[in-house]
Amino acid sequence: MRDPAGPALIVGASGGIGGALYQHLSRERRVVSISSQAKCRADWFESDYSESSLENISESVDCRFSLIIICNGFLHGDGLMPEKRVVDLEPRSLALAFERNAIIPSMVLKHFRTHIEQVREAHCGVLSARIGSIGDNRSGGWYSYRCSKAALNMIVKTLAIELGRTHKNLALVALHPGTTQSNLSDPFLRRSSHQRASAKITAQRIERVLTSLTPLDSGGFFDWQGNSVQW
Repeated sequence: MRDPAGPALIVGASGGIGGALYQHLSRERRVVSISSQAKCRADWFESDYSESSLENISESVDCRFSLIIICNGFLHGDGLMPEKRVVDLEPRSLALAFERNAIIPSMVLKHFRTHIEQVREAHCGVLSARIGSIGDNRSGGWYSYRCSKAALNMIVKTLAIELGRTHKNLALVALHPGTTQSNLSDPFLRRSSHQRASAKITAQRIERVLTSLTPLDSGGFFDWQGNSVQW
């Protein structure tokens, strides 16, 4: 399904991938952005990502979107790092991961779903991670991140079923962006042998894969090459 280059919404636009998506998409279309950091740009909204904040922004936005990409994510910070063993697991790390990786994206989808109604073609991608795949988990560890991304995947799948009844032209999917150079991944790239891409390249890949999908793909989980990822 070809994206008609209508307005786009980027949530989490101050991050590495989100910022690159803004730079990439704003060349060809109107882009509305939401981030935790204020920017002196048109159509840029600062949010603490509470439900009330997201609802207020949704009510103040005056357009419908043909493209929505949700980039929020939490892997480390606030003194927390991915857990290697269950003895490292803390309630605070689980709660923070679920809030940032699952709850915030679900509230965005809840309040912005009306902005993709009656759009000729609509694509909505939520950045997940292959590490959130239950079937692909062969190494263990990273409890909070894995569990919160698996929860996000279920939210995407369940909402895609619901919206499929009313939003016939929508492709709503979870996306694995691949290993990308960013503040999220930098502490781990030094020890990793995985190929990594710049945020600019990742942004281009995300747009290409997402806008190539059709409503028949809605509810799926895809990687940056367009391949299906097992749940």
